[in-house]
Amino acid sequence: MKKLFAWLKTKVNRLEYNIFFGSAKFSQFFRFITPRRERHILTFLLRLVRISITITFLVFYLPFLFSLMPQTKEYADIVLGYIKKPLLFLYDGLVGFIPNLFFILVIFFVTKYLLKFLKYVTAELEREAVRLDGFHADWARPTFNLLRVFIIAFALIIVFPYIPGSDSPAFKGLSIFFGVLFSLGSTSAISNIVAGVVITYMRPFKVGDRVEIGNTIGDVTERSLLVTRIRTVKNLDVTIPNSSILGNHIINFTKNAAEDVGIILHTSVTIGYDVPSNDVIKALIAGAKKTEMILETPTPFVLVKNLDDFYVNYEINVYTKNPEKSALIYSMLHENIKNELHAAGIEILSPHYHAVRDGNVLTVPPENVPEGYIQPGFKFENKS
Repeated sequence: MKKLFAWLKTKVNRLEYNIFFGSAKFSQFFRFITPRRERHILTFLLRLVRISITITFLVFYLPFLFSLMPQTKEYADIVLGYIKKPLLFLYDGLVGFIPNLFFILVIFFVTKYLLKFLKYVTAELEREAVRLDGFHADWARPTFNLLRVFIIAFALIIVFPYIPGSDSPAFKGLSIFFGVLFSLGSTSAISNIVAGVVITYMRPFKVGDRVEIGNTIGDVTERSLLVTRIRTVKNLDVTIPNSSILGNHIINFTKNAAEDVGIILHTSVTIGYDVPSNDVIKALIAGAKKTEMILETPTPFVLVKNLDDFYVNYEINVYTKNPEKSALIYSMLHENIKNELHAAGIEILSPHYHAVRDGNVLTVPPENVPEGYIQPGFKFENKS
């Protein structure tokens, strides 16, 4: 043994290329294993094999040695019993496991081909080659993922009693430990998964839509069972847990943009009362019509939103089918409105007025003045 393993170790140390992990089959999975690292691995395996063979020889040699002498023969029988017991246990377990193994294989292949069939149906539903009443195409993939989880879980429940050692106390204790650990550590994850399932079948948005969720506005780039990712207009990626989305209002700018009228964008200006309203409305509509990506039909319209104390609040409303470019549209719209108002001689001004009065003179009428108080500017009898 010493000479054999010394010769093998010499051969390993002289290796300059990978023997096992250099083939095309393993290279794509074990690229990090260099020839030097493979030599270390082979050296460790040789040492492990040598120790295992040495222990095996000792285990069989010592009982044989004890059996040669009458005084130690009974110890040989005890040692042989220690060796036979685990070997017989493994043999009996292996022979007894053969029927269960066939049962597990049947369940495995049934589950495998059932999932393949469901995957094929899912692909057909996704590309709308097969249609079901009331079932939308974007439901196909999430529904398949849910069914796959349930089918695999159901198959594991059926197979579990047929796994060797499944009825042992150690196996049961380990299962309970991991179950408690999972239930305690995945409360928020489960709530996000449930919220993700609910959002999927609510269909408030899909990937690529421009949405507003809470204070975040952007395009949906990814939607999963746990989180939804949004890319904002500033090119920032925002990850929102699904439970937070379910508890917030969701505004979808894209969903109705594909229809005939599109969606309405609006902005406001405040002009003083001294400017005629017709002139302001004409300038606002002219500026809106000069803005790109705004529809000519329906035509833009103006609402007089408020008659405030010092000025009038005008709101211009326009139609567009490009909500994903709303920031650019607003910028061009504001520029065109400013130019049209300036061309019409209208100053974008929100005037405020202040009244100056003498603080020594009260505006309260005499009947409300306390008794004995002489108010300047009023004549009444002081009865005190």
